[in-house]
Amino acid sequence: MPRPTPVYIVASPNQKVGKTLIARLLIEFVQTDGRKVIGYDLQSRRSALAERFPHLVESVDISDTRGQMRVFDRLLIDRGITKIVDLGSGPFDLFFAVMEKIDFVTEARRQLIEPIVLFVTDTEAETARIYAGLRGRLKSTIFVPVHNEAVSVTFAAQDFLAGGIECGPIRIARLSQLVCRVIDRSNFSFANYITEPGGESEVHQWIGPILTRFRELELQLFANRLALFLNAGNANNGPNFEID
Repeated sequence: MPRPTPVYIVASPNQKVGKTLIARLLIEFVQTDGRKVIGYDLQSRRSALAERFPHLVESVDISDTRGQMRVFDRLLIDRGITKIVDLGSGPFDLFFAVMEKIDFVTEARRQLIEPIVLFVTDTEAETARIYAGLRGRLKSTIFVPVHNEAVSVTFAAQDFLAGGIECGPIRIARLSQLVCRVIDRSNFSFANYITEPGGESEVHQWIGPILTRFRELELQLFANRLALFLNAGNANNGPNFEID
Protein backbone atom coordinates (compact mmCIF):
# COMPACT_ATOMS: atom_id res chain seq x y z
CA MET A 1 0.00 0.00 0.00
CA PRO A 2 1.48 3.38 -0.96
CA ARG A 3 2.17 5.81 1.84
CA PRO A 4 0.11 9.01 1.76
CA THR A 5 2.10 12.11 0.83
CA PRO A 6 1.57 15.01 3.22
CA VAL A 7 0.73 18.58 2.28
CA TYR A 8 1.58 20.69 5.32
CA ILE A 9 -0.32 23.96 5.69
CA VAL A 10 1.36 26.06 8.39
CA ALA A 11 -1.23 28.64 9.39
CA SER A 12 -2.32 31.24 11.92
CA PRO A 13 -4.65 34.25 11.65
CA ASN A 14 -1.98 36.33 13.41
CA GLN A 15 1.41 37.72 12.43
CA LYS A 16 4.79 37.01 14.02
CA VAL A 17 3.92 33.70 15.66
CA GLY A 18 6.66 31.60 14.02
CA LYS A 19 4.88 30.18 10.94
CA THR A 20 7.84 30.67 8.63
CA LEU A 21 10.26 29.10 11.12
CA ILE A 22 8.01 26.03 11.36
CA ALA A 23 7.73 25.81 7.55
CA ARG A 24 11.50 26.10 7.33
CA LEU A 25 11.96 23.29 9.85
CA LEU A 26 9.57 21.10 7.86
CA ILE A 27 11.46 21.68 4.62
CA GLU A 28 14.76 20.65 6.21
CA PHE A 29 13.11 17.70 7.98
CA VAL A 30 11.83 16.34 4.66
CA GLN A 31 15.19 16.94 2.98
CA THR A 32 17.14 15.10 5.69
CA ASP A 33 14.74 12.19 5.18
CA GLY A 34 15.92 11.99 1.56
CA ARG A 35 12.57 13.07 0.11
CA LYS A 36 11.67 15.73 -2.42
CA VAL A 37 9.94 18.86 -1.17
CA ILE A 38 8.58 22.10 -2.62
CA GLY A 39 6.99 25.03 -0.85
CA TYR A 40 4.55 27.85 -1.45
CA ASP A 41 4.93 31.16 0.34
CA LEU A 42 1.51 32.79 0.63
CA GLN A 43 2.40 35.99 2.42
CA SER A 44 0.81 39.36 1.79
CA ARG A 45 4.06 41.11 2.70
CA ARG A 46 7.66 39.89 2.74
CA SER A 47 8.11 36.35 1.39
CA ALA A 48 10.75 35.22 3.90
CA LEU A 49 10.48 31.50 3.15
CA ALA A 50 10.88 32.04 -0.60
CA GLU A 51 13.88 34.27 0.05
CA ARG A 52 15.57 31.55 2.13
CA PHE A 53 14.82 28.70 -0.32
CA PRO A 54 14.65 30.43 -3.72
CA HIS A 55 15.01 27.14 -5.65
CA LEU A 56 12.43 25.24 -3.60
CA VAL A 57 9.78 27.76 -2.61
CA GLU A 58 7.54 29.83 -4.85
CA SER A 59 5.86 33.02 -3.67
CA VAL A 60 2.24 33.15 -4.87
CA ASP A 61 -0.46 35.81 -4.59
CA ILE A 62 -3.85 34.11 -4.16
CA SER A 63 -5.94 37.29 -4.15
CA ASP A 64 -7.29 36.38 -7.60
CA THR A 65 -8.65 33.20 -9.17
CA ARG A 66 -5.51 32.58 -11.23
CA GLY A 67 -3.31 32.54 -8.12
CA GLN A 68 -5.74 30.28 -6.28
CA MET A 69 -5.83 27.76 -9.13
CA ARG A 70 -2.07 27.90 -9.41
CA VAL A 71 -1.58 26.85 -5.79
CA PHE A 72 -4.35 24.30 -5.35
CA ASP A 73 -3.68 22.61 -8.70
CA ARG A 74 0.01 22.24 -7.89
CA LEU A 75 -0.71 20.81 -4.46
CA LEU A 76 -2.47 17.92 -6.22
CA ILE A 77 0.25 16.98 -8.72
CA ASP A 78 3.51 15.04 -8.26
CA ARG A 79 2.30 12.80 -5.44
CA GLY A 80 5.84 11.78 -4.60
CA ILE A 81 6.76 15.33 -3.56
CA THR A 82 5.90 16.69 -0.11
CA LYS A 83 4.43 20.19 -0.26
CA ILE A 84 4.65 22.86 2.42
CA VAL A 85 2.48 25.98 2.48
CA ASP A 86 3.51 28.98 4.58
CA LEU A 87 0.12 30.69 4.92
CA GLY A 88 0.30 34.31 6.01
CA SER A 89 -2.37 36.05 8.08
CA GLY A 90 -3.44 38.21 5.10
CA PRO A 91 -4.66 35.39 2.81
CA PHE A 92 -5.62 33.13 5.75
CA ASP A 93 -9.42 33.47 5.40
CA LEU A 94 -9.37 33.33 1.60
CA PHE A 95 -7.20 30.21 1.47
CA PHE A 96 -9.48 28.19 3.73
CA ALA A 97 -12.61 29.50 2.01
CA VAL A 98 -11.30 28.20 -1.34
CA MET A 99 -10.13 24.97 0.27
CA GLU A 100 -13.66 24.39 1.59
CA LYS A 101 -15.41 25.47 -1.61
CA ILE A 102 -13.52 23.09 -3.91
CA ASP A 103 -13.58 20.22 -1.36
CA PHE A 104 -9.81 20.06 -1.64
CA VAL A 105 -9.33 17.36 1.00
CA THR A 106 -11.59 14.83 -0.74
CA GLU A 107 -9.81 15.27 -4.07
CA ALA A 108 -6.39 15.14 -2.42
CA ARG A 109 -7.17 11.84 -0.69
CA ARG A 110 -8.27 10.31 -3.98
CA GLN A 111 -4.69 10.87 -5.09
CA LEU A 112 -3.15 9.58 -1.83
CA ILE A 113 -2.28 13.08 -0.68
CA GLU A 114 -3.07 14.07 2.91
CA PRO A 115 -3.49 17.77 3.79
CA ILE A 116 -2.42 18.56 7.37
CA VAL A 117 -3.08 21.97 8.92
CA LEU A 118 -0.41 22.89 11.47
CA PHE A 119 -2.24 25.65 13.32
CA VAL A 120 -0.01 27.92 15.44
CA THR A 121 -1.75 28.66 18.74
CA ASP A 122 -1.69 31.70 21.01
CA THR A 123 -3.55 32.96 24.07
CA GLU A 124 -6.09 35.18 22.28
CA ALA A 125 -9.71 34.09 22.62
CA GLU A 126 -10.35 35.06 18.99
CA THR A 127 -7.67 32.63 17.81
CA ALA A 128 -9.37 29.77 19.64
CA ARG A 129 -12.71 30.79 18.10
CA ILE A 130 -11.20 30.81 14.60
CA TYR A 131 -9.62 27.40 15.18
CA ALA A 132 -12.93 25.91 16.33
CA GLY A 133 -14.69 27.45 13.32
CA LEU A 134 -12.18 25.97 10.88
CA ARG A 135 -12.46 22.52 12.40
CA GLY A 136 -16.23 22.78 12.17
CA ARG A 137 -16.14 23.76 8.49
CA LEU A 138 -13.37 21.35 7.45
CA LYS A 139 -14.46 18.34 9.47
CA SER A 140 -12.50 15.72 7.52
CA THR A 141 -9.24 17.70 7.58
CA ILE A 142 -6.39 16.80 9.92
CA PHE A 143 -5.58 19.65 12.32
CA VAL A 144 -2.51 19.62 14.56
CA PRO A 145 -1.94 22.54 16.97
CA VAL A 146 1.58 23.94 17.24
CA HIS A 147 2.50 25.81 20.42
CA ASN A 148 5.42 28.20 20.01
CA GLU A 149 6.71 29.10 23.48
CA ALA A 150 8.46 32.14 22.06
CA VAL A 151 4.99 33.62 21.44
CA SER A 152 3.17 32.49 24.58
CA VAL A 153 4.29 30.54 27.63
CA THR A 154 0.96 28.75 28.06
CA PHE A 155 -2.19 28.15 26.05
CA ALA A 156 -5.58 26.61 26.75
CA ALA A 157 -5.10 23.02 25.57
CA GLN A 158 -8.84 22.36 25.51
CA ASP A 159 -9.25 25.14 22.94
CA PHE A 160 -6.76 23.56 20.54
CA LEU A 161 -7.40 19.85 20.25
CA ALA A 162 -6.03 17.89 17.30
CA GLY A 163 -8.60 16.82 14.72
CA GLY A 164 -8.62 13.75 12.49
CA ILE A 165 -5.61 12.16 14.17
CA GLU A 166 -4.60 11.04 17.66
CA CYS A 167 -1.89 13.59 18.23
CA GLY A 168 -1.04 16.10 20.91
CA PRO A 169 0.32 19.57 20.11
CA ILE A 170 3.77 20.06 18.65
CA ARG A 171 5.73 22.27 21.02
CA ILE A 172 8.41 24.69 19.85
CA ALA A 173 10.59 25.55 22.84
CA ARG A 174 11.85 29.07 23.45
CA LEU A 175 15.38 29.82 22.26
CA SER A 176 17.82 32.37 23.65
CA GLN A 177 18.30 35.60 21.74
CA LEU A 178 21.88 34.59 20.87
CA VAL A 179 20.77 31.34 19.24
CA CYS A 180 17.90 33.12 17.49
CA ARG A 181 20.41 35.42 15.84
CA VAL A 182 22.49 32.42 14.74
CA ILE A 183 19.62 30.49 13.14
CA ASP A 184 18.34 33.66 11.45
CA ARG A 185 21.53 33.92 9.38
CA SER A 186 20.87 33.43 5.69
CA ASN A 187 23.45 30.63 5.40
CA PHE A 188 22.35 28.67 8.48
CA SER A 189 21.00 25.17 7.83
CA PHE A 190 19.34 23.04 10.52
CA ALA A 191 19.97 19.95 8.42
CA ASN A 192 23.72 20.61 8.18
CA TYR A 193 24.05 21.65 11.80
CA ILE A 194 22.26 18.66 13.31
CA THR A 195 24.47 16.17 11.42
CA GLU A 196 27.75 17.84 12.37
CA PRO A 197 29.73 16.36 15.29
CA GLY A 198 30.26 18.53 18.31
CA GLY A 199 27.98 17.47 21.12
CA GLU A 200 24.64 18.61 22.41
CA SER A 201 24.42 22.36 21.91
CA GLU A 202 21.30 24.39 22.66
CA VAL A 203 20.27 24.10 19.01
CA HIS A 204 20.62 20.29 19.11
CA GLN A 205 18.51 20.11 22.26
CA TRP A 206 15.92 22.41 20.71
CA ILE A 207 15.53 20.82 17.30
CA GLY A 208 15.66 17.15 18.36
CA PRO A 209 12.17 16.97 19.98
CA ILE A 210 10.63 18.90 17.08
CA LEU A 211 11.96 16.49 14.46
CA THR A 212 10.82 13.57 16.61
CA ARG A 213 7.28 14.97 16.68
CA PHE A 214 7.32 15.44 12.90
CA ARG A 215 8.31 11.77 12.49
CA GLU A 216 5.64 10.63 14.93
CA LEU A 217 3.04 12.65 13.04
CA GLU A 218 3.92 11.02 9.73
CA LEU A 219 3.90 7.55 11.30
CA GLN A 220 0.43 8.24 12.69
CA LEU A 221 -0.66 9.43 9.29
CA PHE A 222 0.47 6.16 7.74
CA ALA A 223 -1.12 4.14 10.55
CA ASN A 224 -4.45 5.89 9.92
CA ARG A 225 -4.28 5.12 6.21
CA LEU A 226 -3.30 1.50 6.91
CA ALA A 227 -6.22 1.06 9.32
CA LEU A 228 -8.66 2.36 6.72
CA PHE A 229 -7.18 0.06 4.11
CA LEU A 230 -7.37 -2.99 6.36
CA ASN A 231 -10.96 -2.22 7.30
CA ALA A 232 -11.86 -1.94 3.62
CA GLY A 233 -9.98 -5.19 2.92
CA ASN A 234 -11.81 -7.06 5.69
CA ALA A 235 -15.11 -5.94 4.21
CA ASN A 236 -13.97 -7.47 0.91
CA ASN A 237 -12.71 -10.79 2.32
CA GLY A 238 -9.23 -9.68 3.22
CA PRO A 239 -6.55 -7.32 1.85
CA ASN A 240 -3.75 -8.12 -0.54
CA PHE A 241 -1.20 -5.32 -0.56
CA GLU A 242 2.38 -4.22 -0.60
CA ILE A 243 3.71 -1.32 1.45
CA ASP A 244 5.87 1.25 -0.34
